[in-house]
Amino acid sequence: MEETDELMVTVFTGDGISAESEAQSIHGLLESSGIESLLVRDNVPELPVGLVEVRVMESQAARAQEIIQEGRAGGREAAEAAEAETEL
Repeated sequence: MEETDELMVTVFTGDGISAESEAQSIHGLLESSGIESLLVRDNVPELPVGLVEVRVMESQAARAQEIIQEGRAGGREAAEAAEAETEL
């Protein structure tokens, strides 16, 4: 991620057992859509619990939210298809 003075904002926050995998999926979805994102964890690395956030540059937050909503609406199959397109 290139250095900038632009603020990063949170586009996803989760906690609990599934939060880490959901954050990873959102991070991958955003990255594959050309939006740089950062995972922020407030947990013990050895345990899959705790607060997890996905952050993006403030200027990309609205688009990131749209992508996340589209991914949720399309379900797992759409997310996997989008990720597979970037792995060619």
